Amino acid sequence: MAYIPIRPTLAATAKDYLALGPRKRITVAALHGCPSGDGSAVLVLPGIGRSDAQTKLFRESLTTLGYHAVGWNLGVNAGPSRQLMEGVTTRLAELAAKHGNVRLIGFSMGGLFARWLAHRRTSLVRQVISVASPFRDPVESAWMPIRPFLPLWRDIDIGALSYMIGQPPPVPWASLYTRRDGIVAWQSCLDPAAPDRCFEVDCRHRLAPYEAEVFQRVAACLGEQ
Repeated sequence: MAYIPIRPTLAATAKDYLALGPRKRITVAALHGCPSGDGSAVLVLPGIGRSDAQTKLFRESLTTLGYHAVGWNLGVNAGPSRQLMEGVTTRLAELAAKHGNVRLIGFSMGGLFARWLAHRRTSLVRQVISVASPFRDPVESAWMPIRPFLPLWRDIDIGALSYMIGQPPPVPWASLYTRRDGIVAWQSCLDPAAPDRCFEVDCRHRLAPYEAEVFQRVAACLGEQ
């Protein structure tokens, strides 16, 4: 049966945008029980409209566990422009040259970048973890219609890009999704053919980078590789 995206309801979207804070914020206490890091490089990619400021707490907590966690240093994620795609590819290559194969963690649109990098530069990527990233149908899954805005990325073949990120990454991967997502269709954030690689968390889309449960699940996935 063909996949039919179901956009979040307006009520779910309103709740996501009006949510004041995470259910349980990432703290030092939340790190207890998480597998220790192995010093490997972790590139953390922000969601659309957000910068490295969004992932600061998450990266600091990964560093506390023992990873070399860094941001993408490319400013605001404005979507799949050629400039950003070339920039993140360069960032990945520089990290890999210095630290070995890189683990990628991406929130929302950042997760789509991460999956694209895994296909585009497989030899440089060790693992991919996406959080609330609608890889099954990125164009039709958002709470608001995205198709009218596609001309903004006229230098990118969006159809080919969507197809690529929809394929399972050729490296170990995991996807986190939340049924309380009010920004993208949660069904588009999981792969029915690989249920053992898809993990449900209980949070709002916008607050995922600050949620202890999300961090603990990501840390567990990192610990497996």
